[in-house]
Amino acid sequence: MKGNPDPEGARRVDRRRGARSPLETMFASLRYKDFVYLWLGQVTHTSALWIDMVARPLLVLEITGSPVHLGLIIAVRSVASIGLGLVAGVVADRFDRRTVLLATKSVVFGLSALFAALLLLDLIQLWHIYALTLLRGATQAFDQPARRAMIPSIVPPELVTNAMALSSGSMQATRILGAGGAGAIIALGGIDAAFAAIVLIYSAALYFTWMLRTPEHSHKAYAGVRSLGDDLADGFRFAWSNPTIRGIVLIAAGYFTFAVVFIYVFGPLISKQVLDIGNSGFGYMMSAMGVGGILGTLALAAVNPTRARGYLVMGALVAIGAMLVGVSAATYTGSVGLTFAVVGALGLCQSWLHPLVNSAILQEAPEDMRGRMLGILSLDRAMATVGGAAAGFLAAAIGPQLAQIVFGAACVLTASAMLAYPPMRRIE
Repeated sequence: MKGNPDPEGARRVDRRRGARSPLETMFASLRYKDFVYLWLGQVTHTSALWIDMVARPLLVLEITGSPVHLGLIIAVRSVASIGLGLVAGVVADRFDRRTVLLATKSVVFGLSALFAALLLLDLIQLWHIYALTLLRGATQAFDQPARRAMIPSIVPPELVTNAMALSSGSMQATRILGAGGAGAIIALGGIDAAFAAIVLIYSAALYFTWMLRTPEHSHKAYAGVRSLGDDLADGFRFAWSNPTIRGIVLIAAGYFTFAVVFIYVFGPLISKQVLDIGNSGFGYMMSAMGVGGILGTLALAAVNPTRARGYLVMGALVAIGAMLVGVSAATYTGSVGLTFAVVGALGLCQSWLHPLVNSAILQEAPEDMRGRMLGILSLDRAMATVGGAAAGFLAAAIGPQLAQIVFGAACVLTASAMLAYPPMRRIE
């Protein structure tokens, strides 16, 4: 297993060996030791995150029974990303990224332990959920820019898309284990047990991040808050002047506004109010989504596309919108099996969009701008605040099935509009 990447050396080895098989290409980034530790840290982190994504909405429904609170909780989780995602991008460029990851995971571990303690002691109140969700979202904003900005420094340039696909694949795989496991844990031990499991899993995430060793990237020394503001302004100027990054940010905004809310709002409502499969059923639904996701990311890692990624991004968003409509259509038949099958297809479509968007951003930005470009992309994730709140109110007004059809159609319209934007068509 290799340490830091030697791109020219890797290419010489590849020429001597000849073309790799699809299986070798699929897992090529795992030949690099530091990427393995980064990947394992993400696997454990996202396992805990998926358990939380299943358990927290169910806890809110158990306490309030209200789809409005369900939508507002996702809004609160995301609202910190509006400002802190930008700051996190600057921090990822200005400070050691491994240190940023360790600090982030330590704080999330502490918040998770406090939440579990309140729940186990039967002291939890609705305002606790809102407050701790806000704090966790604020801390979480610093994780992704630092983690993803590391990837081009630990794998060769030609493997960035492959590494992004494997990173996204870990999210999908842990959706199977985390979400499905959450359903089983909740069925056996209740929601309290799910939050206790989150604390244990985060301890492993801290360990793997501690084991990560990467060279400190070139960056300016910290010179006070004013210098951070100047860095942020430089990042905005670069992003706005680069038509490729501008196009990626716009299409990702549509995805986070209209598609992501399925997990937080429509999925739990459909499971409990439409299909009547309960808390554990929602966990299994997320597992079905994860099965499709892992198949999709493995396929993307094997293909490792380096051309026409703009068209692939737009096509993925069209497919996501079509599958969201399809999920609602399947629920009208009353068939749980058919609904789960379409949810699996939805997971497959989503699994292509994330790594393609992130690899295009990272390869377009210079090394000392990568954190800021990913931070700017977090503004799109903050659009889930708008989408989550709107989804909750719309579901309360017209029902979750029709509301989800509206949101699916909005994904298709967003991608269709971006097809008329020439820089998106030119992304290689």
